[in-house]
Amino acid sequence: MKNKTALAYLMIFLVLLIWSVSPLLNALLNEKCSVALRTAITGALSVLVLLLLCRKKLKKINVSYIKWAVPTGVFIALASLVQKIGLLYTTPTKYAFLENLSCVVVPIILFFAISKKPNFLTIISSVLCLVGSFVLSGMNFNGESLGFGKGEILCALSGVLYAFNIAYTGICIKKFDTMLYLLIQQMALAISSLIFAVLFSVIKINGAPIEKLKFTFDLEVILIIIILSLVSNLLCWCLRTYSMKFVNPTAVAVIMPFSAVITGVLSVLFKMDTISIELVLGGVISLLAVVLSSIADICFEKNDFKKKIKSS
Repeated sequence: MKNKTALAYLMIFLVLLIWSVSPLLNALLNEKCSVALRTAITGALSVLVLLLLCRKKLKKINVSYIKWAVPTGVFIALASLVQKIGLLYTTPTKYAFLENLSCVVVPIILFFAISKKPNFLTIISSVLCLVGSFVLSGMNFNGESLGFGKGEILCALSGVLYAFNIAYTGICIKKFDTMLYLLIQQMALAISSLIFAVLFSVIKINGAPIEKLKFTFDLEVILIIIILSLVSNLLCWCLRTYSMKFVNPTAVAVIMPFSAVITGVLSVLFKMDTISIELVLGGVISLLAVVLSSIADICFEKNDFKKKIKSS
């Protein structure tokens, strides 16, 4: 079990590395492919691959898979859409901070869903996670830095929606086959994203559609979408979902925002950004949050193991 837990943490950090690079690829598609349509296409391609991988065990799918995987797939689709659309109306600084609301929301959801009380280290690590994101993003209390408009509201909502996916997956994933669970989840993501793509092109605000359907057929767009589908979407969700069989959902929620630190480091290395006090201090605080969350997770597993021994 210890080896599997260690492997699970390695998987999570691999996902962090990939997802820290993904925004750069997504940025290249903003003018060439609409957000909702892009999400639907990546989901559909992931489903095709999963169908090939799971073709021999499709008979194992039952109502329980539908009950748990469909809602989490819809949560991911909604989170991805409102996050990317929100970014059009706000700054990356506010976006980076508000997205990380998931690290605070997950313990709350777990408490109400399965009466799981967060311990002291979990609470501290969640707070540190937000503080680290706050500092890393360079936000301050001056001027209009904390002004809330529709962009900020949408980015905050995406953090809450991602929290529901993390919490619900953490609750149920141990009793499901990871690949089959992801198959149903990605189907729900692809279908709901396609529906949203059509609705967004029809529903108009101030005379203009929420988002026009657009897709540029060129080699660059196709290659980037394939990479995002198979690596950033399919591979990363497989790794993260499987790792949640062995890692506390709250720990996952706290660790994931650390990708912002990696993005900052990569930006400095590729001379896309300069090193700053905010980057260093925010990175250190975020790293401390990850360490404390991991310790809290280990303590939780030990206590849970002791309770099982006593009950047996």
